[in-house]
Amino acid sequence: MKQAAIVCHRGACLVAPENTFASLEKAIEIGADVVEFDVRPSMDGVLYVIHDATVDRTTDGTGRLSDMTSKEVDRLDAGSWFGPEFAGEPVPRLDVFLDACQGRIATYVEIKDGDPAEIRDMLAVRGMLEDAWTFSFEQAIRAETRAKVPDFKRMVLFNHVGSVERAVAQDAHILEFHENDLTEERVQEAKKAGLITQMFYGGDDPSVFENAVRFGIEQMNIDHVELFRSVERNIFETAA
Repeated sequence: MKQAAIVCHRGACLVAPENTFASLEKAIEIGADVVEFDVRPSMDGVLYVIHDATVDRTTDGTGRLSDMTSKEVDRLDAGSWFGPEFAGEPVPRLDVFLDACQGRIATYVEIKDGDPAEIRDMLAVRGMLEDAWTFSFEQAIRAETRAKVPDFKRMVLFNHVGSVERAVAQDAHILEFHENDLTEERVQEAKKAGLITQMFYGGDDPSVFENAVRFGIEQMNIDHVELFRSVERNIFETAA
């Protein structure tokens, strides 16, 4: 058995505000292998690291990011909602966020909106493309990524493609499973097909983590890192 790589979902979002420099630093601090984050452009085309279409939930502002200029976005406080010690935390510009990741942690970019070629080039110029991959829930963005930047590694969801065979046919590099579609047979089939296996799970049920470890999932896209490592460690020690 081999330890799974840890992908910190929106950074270390349980101990710092999601999709911020603070959550990135915490992810690095706890030994994560990869930071997952979301990207959207402002009205004037500057790419930012933020999940929601509106800024209401994770900043002190209101409204859609796409209706705001970069100057307006740069003035937002993206930390106080989480805790007073994070007051003044900005919404990260993607270029500065990538600079903070460079040479320290790999990146998984979920494109909510934006040009995949622009994002690919930002990674490439920093020498980060080899260890990066992308995904989008928007079918048009997934198709554009595959057509325009085939060297930008792509992840697909099992619940989108429905089979390992279709993931391979779409030239995917990574196949992500969720709790309701994870089986050992599918994981082994994906590995034999040359795909990297990943699981997303935002919860804290140890039995879900146990299945992931026993089935041999290679990457875990999670919030509860400490709990997962504890479950993984217990299984390894029992098997030894």
